[in-house]
Amino acid sequence: MIDKNKILKVAANADLGKEYVVVDVEIKPINNFIVFIDSINGITIGDCVKVSRFIEKNINRYEEDYDLSVSSTGIDKPLTSKIQFIKNIGKTVEVLFNDNKSIIGKLNAYNKNSITLTYTAKEKTTETKKNVLVTKDVEIELNKIKSVTIIISFK
Repeated sequence: MIDKNKILKVAANADLGKEYVVVDVEIKPINNFIVFIDSINGITIGDCVKVSRFIEKNINRYEEDYDLSVSSTGIDKPLTSKIQFIKNIGKTVEVLFNDNKSIIGKLNAYNKNSITLTYTAKEKTTETKKNVLVTKDVEIELNKIKSVTIIISFK
């Protein structure tokens, strides 16, 4: 059986003429693989075809038959790579923490250890004891995050 790591390694070596990343490989029953790729400038159908052909050249179908699909990550998939975080700076995201609490805010920055969000929260004022909306910035360490997904808005 072809393993996920082999597909990841081969797919990462395809030459698209631009920087891209293999985000994930999903394995379905009966050797059905779906490879997800992304880049700062987006992924075209042509990019998917190039990666697919490269994988097919480098993994022999005669040794073991498989079904292969290559796709862009799509807007519904969690952000996992540096390229995805940088590409989505300025967008509204939901951060799910390891303790299953979440926060929604605008992604402002990314570095190898953390992300920075701007979010709105309700706080009681000291004078009137009423709730008011305040805008806050927070830096969140990546090791405390379970997932980050883009919030889709149709405004």
